[in-house]
Amino acid sequence: MGNHGATKNAITRRSFVGASAAAIAGLAMVGCQPENKLEEVEPQAEGAMADAELDPTIEGKWVTACCNNNCGGMCLNRVYVVDGVVVRQKTDDTTEDSMAAPQLRACPRGRSKKQHTFGADRLKYPMKRKNWEPHTGGKKELRGIDEWVRISWDEASEIIADELKNTIDQHGNRAILFPGQCKGNIMNVINSIGGATTSITSGSMGTAVYHSTVMGMPVMGLGEENDRTDWVNADYIVLYGCNQAWASPGTYMYYFNEAKKAGVQFVFVGPEYNATAAHFNAKWIQVRPGSDLAFLLAVAYQMFVNDEQDPGSVIDWDFLAKYTVGIDGDSMPDDAKVDENFRDYVMGAYDGQPKTPEWASAICGTPVEDIEFYADMLKKDNAVTTLRSYAAFRTNDSDDTNYAWMTVSLMGGHLGKPGNSTGTAYHNCVGSCIDDIFHPGASGAPAAPANPVTDVVNDPEQWSAILTGKFNCRGSVLECPPEDRREIDTRLIVFTEASPMNTLLDTASAIDAVRKVDFVFATARAFTTQAQYSDVVLPVITEWEKVGDLRGGSVMTLKNREALIGATQVCEPLFEAKSDKDIARGIAEKLGLNADELFPLSDEQEFFNILAGTTMKSAETGEFVPFLTITEDDIASRGVEGEPQEGVISIGEFLEKGIYKVERKPGDAYTYYGYQAFIEDPEANPRATPSGKFEIYSQTKADALNGCGYTADGFVWKPYPTYKAPVNGYEASFADFEGGVKGDYPYQIFNPHYLRRSHTQFDNLPYLRQAFSNPVFISAVDAAEKGIEDGDTVRIYNERSQSLRPASVTERLMPGVVALPHGPWVDMDKDGVDHVGAENLFTAPVTSGMGVAGYNTNLINFEKYEGASLEEDYLLAQRIPAIEE
Repeated sequence: MGNHGATKNAITRRSFVGASAAAIAGLAMVGCQPENKLEEVEPQAEGAMADAELDPTIEGKWVTACCNNNCGGMCLNRVYVVDGVVVRQKTDDTTEDSMAAPQLRACPRGRSKKQHTFGADRLKYPMKRKNWEPHTGGKKELRGIDEWVRISWDEASEIIADELKNTIDQHGNRAILFPGQCKGNIMNVINSIGGATTSITSGSMGTAVYHSTVMGMPVMGLGEENDRTDWVNADYIVLYGCNQAWASPGTYMYYFNEAKKAGVQFVFVGPEYNATAAHFNAKWIQVRPGSDLAFLLAVAYQMFVNDEQDPGSVIDWDFLAKYTVGIDGDSMPDDAKVDENFRDYVMGAYDGQPKTPEWASAICGTPVEDIEFYADMLKKDNAVTTLRSYAAFRTNDSDDTNYAWMTVSLMGGHLGKPGNSTGTAYHNCVGSCIDDIFHPGASGAPAAPANPVTDVVNDPEQWSAILTGKFNCRGSVLECPPEDRREIDTRLIVFTEASPMNTLLDTASAIDAVRKVDFVFATARAFTTQAQYSDVVLPVITEWEKVGDLRGGSVMTLKNREALIGATQVCEPLFEAKSDKDIARGIAEKLGLNADELFPLSDEQEFFNILAGTTMKSAETGEFVPFLTITEDDIASRGVEGEPQEGVISIGEFLEKGIYKVERKPGDAYTYYGYQAFIEDPEANPRATPSGKFEIYSQTKADALNGCGYTADGFVWKPYPTYKAPVNGYEASFADFEGGVKGDYPYQIFNPHYLRRSHTQFDNLPYLRQAFSNPVFISAVDAAEKGIEDGDTVRIYNERSQSLRPASVTERLMPGVVALPHGPWVDMDKDGVDHVGAENLFTAPVTSGMGVAGYNTNLINFEKYEGASLEEDYLLAQRIPAIEE
């Protein structure tokens, strides 16, 4: 609970540092090795042992440790372990740094993982809330501020099983909410007793989760870019909302650097000139949050105008005719119900408003000349690679933004040829997530039991569904089903690997919601927001305490096309922490289930199966062949079952090195151009649309959006990209938009990913808190108007909540826009004021279109705070709950 809750004996960063590094090492050793080894390590472990591997009298070894940050950076993390204690950490030095096989170097987050595992704030034992009572929750209003009592694993499992059974008996399985999509071992147990209500989130991808495939792009729009070796062939690389230097700073920055050296001009689109844009001296195209559709429609308008003035010089009409439908009245799809088309709409034929640069500039804030520049850049004879993040699609009413973004690239024919690509710079899909080089094997664990409960809550409604008992049922996040309003009575919440109270919309309502239900339990490594507001908390192990982990291949969110990282166990589980599977087994046994049937394989066997089943694409034949050579001795030494096989590298060598990289060169067998098969033969390789082509006019999209029940005010979605003023967007910041009169909340706020965290991961680590202060970023123009200087404490507020943050005054932000980094753990004082800048306190639980979560379309106000200045985050008390024995 930070420095504002009922935590006793809290350790501040000041006292933590003062206690010396020896305390950290000692804490780590308690849980990782036998007691009789403790005296063999000198107290100056962090310092004197920093070069332990150079001392022949001290035995230790380098181990590849999992770097599982949900940034997708896919970097190498190596630790030197002596008697179970990590005494040194390094990153990739397995090859010389080169374009052929670049080093996968860890960022500050990866380099702080030692503190993630061995930190003083690790949860050590199962615990229950002091004022909790069975079946009713007891004093539910004390969730978040109550004291804690240490309990045994047996008691914890018994309590959870009893609460699950009681909830089902009294209210049915629908009354259990498991935020997430039926994933994980604990969900497998719950499915075995009748299932639970689950939830979906548009999350990182926003509206692209549905609209990408409907238009003809890959699932979530992810993965059909040109190979990274091709980036040097572009004239321009557009980074649309991207900030790899903060979000995923590994190999991407290296590849972009090579393109910059080759003379490629970088262009950045977004509301702030971020670290990545600055590094590459990119031309900045300023666009306000949520207004990208207006900008893109104006770009299309200008391209049509430019092409009329010099016919055929700008738009690749042959490309459009062969690969798309719906650009104009001569290219309509067979299922069209509306006698309208994109070109005529943009030119103003249907609403009398041509989508000119002047029209767009008033909405998106982009200078007219920059819109004209972007349109000229996209002309067909330029080689343009457009790479996007998903920031522009995590906004309300951005359902047509994805369409317009792809359409302007299609108009210039910027697809499937050298230097021309339109795709994602998301996580580490370097070149493609479609054309894999590695396929990781399966664990061999039984298929997860199906969830009998059909209720699925969309994340903008997750907390209101609990508070009001009503919601619109969704299916898969990849679908946009017809409206299905239901009633529900949620009584029990299960929090496991996700962090919904922090990462989903409307955290203020989340607190009210969890205080309403009868029982809440969570698994956690530290005292997260979910743990803080639960009734029973179970300590779970970190990745460094697991048997092993394989990162890469076609694991979408942990992707590196041309490298595999094999992590192995760093130390035994600390204190009483257990794996997710062992926790699930304990609950299953208390429920009377056969845990051995649910979980028949050991962790060692599952990891071995994944390794043994991994295949690699042969450069000679294109076929996938076994990756690892495995002998009878390998199988016997690991105590697992399996068959010998011949592969590319031995299992021992791979795990010893911890990494395997494919050396690359332009034009090699792994070179890939986005949409390659479709471009070469569209008839034989159609897109997943009714026409088999890219659909600029999509009747499927229009029918779905108009039937799914989220858009209010009588707005009718058209089958082609059409402008809609977004809910809580720029226009909504005015009391009178036409008259230029601002409202009570005149500033737009958006939430960039920040180098201190990966989403909410690692927000508790003092190393990163000291390195990255997590300010609120304010335009120098706005700060001057309010008398705010760099470092002043600022109160941010809207009708939902308020928070205090130090100001970082910058020239790199559009006036009228405020940036508050994503991911802090909520820290409320007794007056309801947050002290860490938890951004989802300000996000509104409203939605439209397909029901996307509008993280970057929200309104706030701010002022200079006249109270006491904030203490720096790294000096705050660590979140260590007081536990009665």
